[in-house]
Amino acid sequence: MKRVFSLALAALLLAGCTAAPTDSSASFSAVTPETSTAQEAESTAATPAPAAVLRPLWLGDEKAYYMDEMVTGELIRYRVADLVNHVADVPCDVEGCAHDSESCPAVFRRGECDRVFVLDDDTLVAFTNNQFPETEDSQVVLLDRDCQNRRVVATIPNSCFLSMMGGDSFSSPYTDEQSLYCFGYTNASNGESALFRIELENGTVTNLLETAPAQGLQFLGTLENLFVFSQSDVTYPEPTGDLTADALAAPTGTTTHWLFDPYTGEWKVFQTYSSGEWNLDLLDIRIVDGQYYVVDRTAGALYTVDPTTGEKREITNQLPTSDLNDYSAHYWVAAKLNDWLVFDDLSVIIKADTGEVRQRAYLPDNYWNGSSHQPNIYLNLGDTLLVDCRYEPYTRTIIGTDGTPYTVDVEHEYLGLISTEDFLNGVPNYTEVGEYTT
Repeated sequence: MKRVFSLALAALLLAGCTAAPTDSSASFSAVTPETSTAQEAESTAATPAPAAVLRPLWLGDEKAYYMDEMVTGELIRYRVADLVNHVADVPCDVEGCAHDSESCPAVFRRGECDRVFVLDDDTLVAFTNNQFPETEDSQVVLLDRDCQNRRVVATIPNSCFLSMMGGDSFSSPYTDEQSLYCFGYTNASNGESALFRIELENGTVTNLLETAPAQGLQFLGTLENLFVFSQSDVTYPEPTGDLTADALAAPTGTTTHWLFDPYTGEWKVFQTYSSGEWNLDLLDIRIVDGQYYVVDRTAGALYTVDPTTGEKREITNQLPTSDLNDYSAHYWVAAKLNDWLVFDDLSVIIKADTGEVRQRAYLPDNYWNGSSHQPNIYLNLGDTLLVDCRYEPYTRTIIGTDGTPYTVDVEHEYLGLISTEDFLNGVPNYTEVGEYTT
């Protein structure tokens, strides 16, 4: 089951997909735009100017939250949680439909559609061929808000999209209202990283990383109208045979965070972190709501860095501290809720504008797959959050790809709305909206 904002998933995604998970200790090495190395990449012809500030696309809005589930080994069915009427159902109005074949308007063959993101009040967008790259080509597909009227905007040959959960700044597609931006690979099986720009008006596709200054760039998020990428130039010690020691051995080298302007093609070094000052496997850095947050865990300090001036602004130096090489500690900022910064794995929350530190008031734990966790945030709607609010055990029958059924013991997961104030104060006042599926 996919988990959005779960601690484990956040850790895996950030470590595996962004190569800049956590921050560590000691001093801070910043290269401001004025003194940085800047590489002017060749602009593509007729590069579009921004129509609006880049923004991430989410899996829902105040009206609805969009999910999918496997019907058989080859089919995907959409489900929609109606956040106004507090029900969840398959978006199909065909009388008597069993929603288990391609005759249902809400059922698609996998690879033809995938998780859908809200583009605007009337339109959804899906990036196909990301979780199941059985074909060489990927498509960008628009749908109506009822998941019907599927139309292809663009086909990108010999490519696949990064599997997107859509719960944070580094696993979501983006838009500036005239183009879509999606991360993936130039080859469906083993290609180079790509940032695809898809122009909505004519379907023109451009890979904006073709002239990138480095290989193996990992996406972190956006600051204003700039994309932020991480580049690691590190070397790990030779294995000693001690599996634990080898797993915890810190690399030497540098990690560089680049700013990329998709409208001019310009690349600039934003920040550089050295192994002499940081554990590069434990960089506690997250981009949340357009802010670049850094935690210096040995000093207990949290600060932001301005993308234009490179200026560092300290928010607080009152965080709990930990050792530079403490792999059990995680300081990533998970969300900004009513100006309070909530962390993945810290028992405090921070007021972003004043630096006030207070203990986090926890909600009752949820229990899934034999372990407990705090409710996960699926949608941040400002004053209201969509979270997982309860679980019920059941035995599920699954049809394998060969048509043979088998059973697994799992839990039904249910989504609920909760006010942001209640979430921050640990008050479990949920309005249930239906079962979560994936």
